[in-house]
Amino acid sequence: MLRNWYFRLMVSYFPIVLLTFFIIVSSSFLVVNEISRTGTEKADGIATEYVIDSLEQAAQDIETALSNEAVKNAAYYSYLNRSEERDVKYGVVRSLASLVKNNELIDSAYLYRASDGAVLTENGQISLDLFSDRPFLEQAWDNRSFRGWSPVRTYKESANEPAVKVITLYKSAPLPFGSEGLLVVNVNLYGLETMIGGMTNHDLSFLRIADSAGQQVYPPNNGEARADSGKVLTTASSESLGWTFKSGIQHSQLFGWVSVVSYVWIGIAVLTLVAALLYVVWISKRNYKPIQLMMSRIQTLQFQSDRSPVKMDDLSRIDRALEDLIHQSVDYEQQQRENLIIERRQLLFDLVNGGLSKQGNERIRKLRLLPDEGEFVVVAVRLNRHEEFCANNTPSEQNMLKFALGNVMQEVLRDNGLEGWGEWLAPDRMVYVLASTPDRPDLKSRARAGVTVAGEWIESHLRLSLSFAIGSVAGRWYGVPSSYRDALAALNRRISIGHGFMTDIDDVPSEQQPEMFKYMQLCADCVQDFRLTNESWRDRLDQIFREMEADAPKDEDVHSLMRLLLQTLGRELKGLSDSLRDCFEGELATKWADRLHSATSLTQMESLSLEYLNEIYRTYVSVSETKSYRAMIAEIRSYIQENFADPDLSLKHLSDRFQITGKYASYLFKQEYDMKFVDFLVALRMQHAEHLLAESDETIQSIAMQVGYANSITFGRVFKRTVGVTPGDYRKLKMIPSNPI
Repeated sequence: MLRNWYFRLMVSYFPIVLLTFFIIVSSSFLVVNEISRTGTEKADGIATEYVIDSLEQAAQDIETALSNEAVKNAAYYSYLNRSEERDVKYGVVRSLASLVKNNELIDSAYLYRASDGAVLTENGQISLDLFSDRPFLEQAWDNRSFRGWSPVRTYKESANEPAVKVITLYKSAPLPFGSEGLLVVNVNLYGLETMIGGMTNHDLSFLRIADSAGQQVYPPNNGEARADSGKVLTTASSESLGWTFKSGIQHSQLFGWVSVVSYVWIGIAVLTLVAALLYVVWISKRNYKPIQLMMSRIQTLQFQSDRSPVKMDDLSRIDRALEDLIHQSVDYEQQQRENLIIERRQLLFDLVNGGLSKQGNERIRKLRLLPDEGEFVVVAVRLNRHEEFCANNTPSEQNMLKFALGNVMQEVLRDNGLEGWGEWLAPDRMVYVLASTPDRPDLKSRARAGVTVAGEWIESHLRLSLSFAIGSVAGRWYGVPSSYRDALAALNRRISIGHGFMTDIDDVPSEQQPEMFKYMQLCADCVQDFRLTNESWRDRLDQIFREMEADAPKDEDVHSLMRLLLQTLGRELKGLSDSLRDCFEGELATKWADRLHSATSLTQMESLSLEYLNEIYRTYVSVSETKSYRAMIAEIRSYIQENFADPDLSLKHLSDRFQITGKYASYLFKQEYDMKFVDFLVALRMQHAEHLLAESDETIQSIAMQVGYANSITFGRVFKRTVGVTPGDYRKLKMIPSNPI
């Protein structure tokens, strides 16, 4: 029976069900108990706060009525000023009687006149010596600054009257800041007890109140209130009354309610447990049916095979069968995957190199790598700085990045409606054959769009620098090798014709490879002018790059030409001084060589070359020229023309750069050009800004930063002062830039 999975399944479920049941029941009881306790505390707190608010409101109403009566009734003021008129006394007596009559909580009220010790009650005037409440009145007069209600005390107006428990409020009279007497009001404690009793259910809860002296205010100590047997849940206080409130729930009521809940909960829990056990039995039997069916089939296969059946439980038998099946499937799939990768790569290699056999054509159709009809174009992808890529990544990381790169290319091209098939045919080169159906003939434009998106995404997320080249469009498969050759030709001209990271065979000139002799002659002329400190060497350099833009030489020819120019110049200059030698050898030369080699376009290479040669030229001029002021000012002018966009360019900057004082530099500038340095710098910046405003669509802020201003406001103010109009109006009026200075 223990080998049967049905019984093992059932037995394994029972402890979990029972343990879970008891945990849930215990947790639920604790949660219900905690919720009940929290709710009880909250309700008790709310009820206590309600009692406090009601008592404070009643006390506030009495105080307000007392203040209003004393302020509005002029008889109070007259009496305190020792008026003995009958009407004045009657007016005060009627007012005090009205206070007592209109508020059932007020027991009595009287007015004390300090000047002659007279006390005027609602029953008449009496001397302080004969007044029964004299001790309290004298104490109150000594503590006139007190604001609040007194502790519980006894009060009687005359010796013949019974004493009553009251709390008293007194104020200096006349209000608000008088010192001629006291206005006293006594509140009957019995009325407050009745009021509290109406808001409290002694069968469910209890409430204990003590005044500031610790005397019990409530419940009244007369034997009628039941004894409190509960735990104090809420403790609060009233600042205006000076009372402390403690309340809670009677033990018997809380226990009875929880007991009822507990019995109901236990009954529900028992029914739930019985239902859960019945469900476990039923669901175990139902779930075992598929296992029973599998076991019968496995046993049948074992009897048919040579392997003798071994006695084991159900799961062990299934596990052995599945393990054998998994091993066979994994081995087969691994072999198929490896064969398919090698086969796909070989098929693409044969296709782009024109060696595809008839069987290869059939295999491509079977694998559905390319459609039979439509247009085809080859995209060659080169991984730039491959040596650095290999040095920074392990072989496994290289494979992972290449795999990710291929997947990204595939997804992006598919999003642009292109069917693509790509493989790595070399460690640093991947080839894609893109196809388009006849109903969408614009293959070249969609290929360019897809390559642009893929290149930007890969550079942003994978941090890989790639070069893409698009070949010519072929109408059939047999035209793919020609498209591949065109793609390689375009890939080798990335610098001369590339648009960012992409080149197109359509941009390659149809003429033959340009002769390198003319470039060698231009390099020699440039070096000669440079050696003679002739400023036209910059024109020679510009001519070299203009010729390369027209001829579109290969990347290797461009790099060879730049090496030739620098080597020729180095042979001419590096022997003149150590500073010039450092420009062509050592770390500085290596840094510039790396920057030139990493250039991705002729424009970038021209900018880097000009910057490098300008640095060499300044060093050369400082070494070879005399120290006459004309040579010095020419060099300063050249430096300003090259660095006018630097916001920090100033006389201080020039003095540090050329090792002269700022005052002397200003003097040389004034003598040679008859204008101040600041005026020359502003004119040069505004001239360049005029060209940018007239010939480009860049924003005013961008132009301001290009000409050396940190913000457009300062730039606009200087531009208007110099040119006469604002930069925006200059662009709107399409004005012609001024002549160079």
